[in-house]
Amino acid sequence: MDLTLDQVKTFAAGLYELAAVDGIDEREQAIIAEFLEANGQCALQPQLVELGFDPVQAYQVLESSWLRGLFLKSALLLIRADGQVSADERDMLTWMANAFGVVGGYDAIVQSVEGESL
Repeated sequence: MDLTLDQVKTFAAGLYELAAVDGIDEREQAIIAEFLEANGQCALQPQLVELGFDPVQAYQVLESSWLRGLFLKSALLLIRADGQVSADERDMLTWMANAFGVVGGYDAIVQSVEGESL
């Protein structure tokens, strides 16, 4: 599936904001850079701070529940990259999930990911 430029910006800005909540680890930064590269948008990397993440706009840009779910699962994998999930990361991911209408926040996303075969 090809993402639009706005969808790539939304994904990257959300992932960046989530990673930055407790300080961006080099593994988190590498994941975001790899995502941008895979989507042909490496030039966005320096703009991530300014882009910011607006959950209302993200809800509209990520127009399907499948795409929103993909973002949330990607966000979970990102914050697990350094081997630990901080309370701030957990709270931020719960906030994002709630903005997308996911009942159960962080725990619901974990159950969803762990219940699927990747």
